[in-house]
Amino acid sequence: MKKIRTVLAISLVALLTLPVAAMNVPTDTVPARKKVAVVLSGGGAFGAIHVGALKVLEEAGMPIDMVVGTSMGSIVGALYSVGYSSDDIATMFRNMDWTELFLDRRNERHLTLDERDAQNSFIYKRDFYVRGGIDPQPGGVIRGDNVVETFEYYLQGYTDSINFLHDMPRQFACLATDLVNDEAVVLTEGYLVKSIRSSMSIPGVFTPMRFGDMILVDGGAKNNFAADVARQLGADIVIGVRFDLGLDDNKQYRSLMDVMERSAGSDVSRRTRENEKYCDLLVKVPVRGYTSGSFRQSALDTLMSRGERAMREKMDSVRLLKAMAGASLDHDYSLHLRDLDSLKPLEEDEQGLIDNHEPSTIEASLGARFDTEDLAVLLLNARYFMGGKPGKEFNLTARLGLRSMLRLAFDLEPAKYRKMGLSYEFWYKYCDLFTRGKRSDNLSLIYQRANVKLFSLEALNFDLELGLGWEHYHQFKGLKNEYSVLELPANEHYFNYHARLRYNNEDNRYFTRRGMRAEARYAYYTDNFAHWKGHSGFSAVAALWQISVPFGATTTLRCGVQGRLLFGDDIPVMKRNMAGGLRFGKFFPQQQPLTGMGNAEFFDTKFVSASLRLQQRFLGRHYLQAHGMVAEHNDKLGDLFDRKPMWGVAMSYFYDSGFFGPLGATIGWNSYSHRVNFLLSLGFDF
Repeated sequence: MKKIRTVLAISLVALLTLPVAAMNVPTDTVPARKKVAVVLSGGGAFGAIHVGALKVLEEAGMPIDMVVGTSMGSIVGALYSVGYSSDDIATMFRNMDWTELFLDRRNERHLTLDERDAQNSFIYKRDFYVRGGIDPQPGGVIRGDNVVETFEYYLQGYTDSINFLHDMPRQFACLATDLVNDEAVVLTEGYLVKSIRSSMSIPGVFTPMRFGDMILVDGGAKNNFAADVARQLGADIVIGVRFDLGLDDNKQYRSLMDVMERSAGSDVSRRTRENEKYCDLLVKVPVRGYTSGSFRQSALDTLMSRGERAMREKMDSVRLLKAMAGASLDHDYSLHLRDLDSLKPLEEDEQGLIDNHEPSTIEASLGARFDTEDLAVLLLNARYFMGGKPGKEFNLTARLGLRSMLRLAFDLEPAKYRKMGLSYEFWYKYCDLFTRGKRSDNLSLIYQRANVKLFSLEALNFDLELGLGWEHYHQFKGLKNEYSVLELPANEHYFNYHARLRYNNEDNRYFTRRGMRAEARYAYYTDNFAHWKGHSGFSAVAALWQISVPFGATTTLRCGVQGRLLFGDDIPVMKRNMAGGLRFGKFFPQQQPLTGMGNAEFFDTKFVSASLRLQQRFLGRHYLQAHGMVAEHNDKLGDLFDRKPMWGVAMSYFYDSGFFGPLGATIGWNSYSHRVNFLLSLGFDF
């Protein structure tokens, strides 16, 4: 009896000391017990602490009737409010590619193969309107389209205009900041996905969201811990969860991230401390050792664990608040109404190509890379979409480096995904040529190419092109030594008729996990559209096939075969087969990869190879790749396999940085050149 009186006394004291609501806004109330709200702060990756904290509240059987979130807290809050459990949200956090989420890279399943190549070459892209209209990307570097697309998937069923306080399993509200009046805005109705997109729109980074007369950015700019809003919306009991930086008075603030987080959060921190008084239970989770950009999986796991541990330390207070709320011991308050396994693909995912180029728009792109062969290289591109019927597009591309290029193109689109066009390329090429692994020629030349696209068809993962072209080589500087066996012409030109067929459904260009790539090309070369040096022209047939098969969640094996066969008489040196390096077309259009050989060499007119690549992903975005290849070459097709095959091996390490592309290095050896080669490569390859 004495124990019962003690518990009642403690409960009475706690009730008398509850903070008074700042404002009572009429909302739905929860019958027979008090309304409990959870307030989740913003903070980028620090939002992972909320997932662990919610897990403990679930285990305790705490009823949660409302969630109020800011920035990343709004994302966690929206997911929890539609009925996901903390375990489901934890799985999302671990599986989500946060780097891709916060970039503007489009879903490759909806791009043409040429657009995929462009997306895997450029680090930044921005749209501009040419004649009037509203800037399609005002006030931000990132449009945030991937954020919207991702959470339309996870929040399906709640993506239309709804009232967050009446139409969701749990009441929900999120905070944004209106740039027009410099005030915090409480979002409780409208388009749920765009509301949380507004709440996490870091000023200057993400494009602001426009709602009527409001221009909204991250709610953390004004109120990063909205416990006062929970009271305003009628919460009787408020549980607050926020991160604790554990500021060190002796900290020197030498890193950019430390300075930005400290300077940007000064006024907000003051507001946060003021709002703590509205909480019946405040849980501060220490996050020292991490930053708001710590989205790697190990960091997120640690932050979730810290949130769970911090809430468990408050378990006595949680039980007391549960009793104060009048929660029934035998009632399930989890509201676990959905799970990841029940999600259905969005209808758009099953469609083919999506044409979303607005008329009178310029799409400007920038690419940059560094490697130990070309040193620094820049790639600039501008596409002008004129619109109209038929659709018209101008394309200007410039490559600046040891191998510089200027390309002009004009395309007509008489029907959707069908094109005709003209293009012209001017290259300055500088490269070293090798003979049996020894540097033999130092070559500087001008290469020009013009192409008439007579017909082009683009479909999902597939394209076909028929056309004719002109190529011209002018060698204006060539140095030889005793190893040189090449006779390179000073000037030479070719006309050609060509066809190209491609298929590619690989899920990633650089770190393919699954999918197939196939390609076939044919070209007939002449010097006057009919003959070559007074007789029939010569032909080039090239083919490629490779397939990637996953073994488990992190291991992939890719195997492939490729080759190029030349038929005809008097085939010029500049059109003979060339091989070397890790990718196609490094120095010349016909160049094929040859594992373990970093230099480029000319080979016989018949060249085929087979390759294997074992890829292992570890620690999130780190990759190890083991490459192997065998190759044969000969001038006679019947004698192609009579020689001892060439073979090569290589090992690569790469980090997938997302924005800047692959960062890594490759070391290899080849039986033909008998040389060890090393390549440092930073950025997308182009």
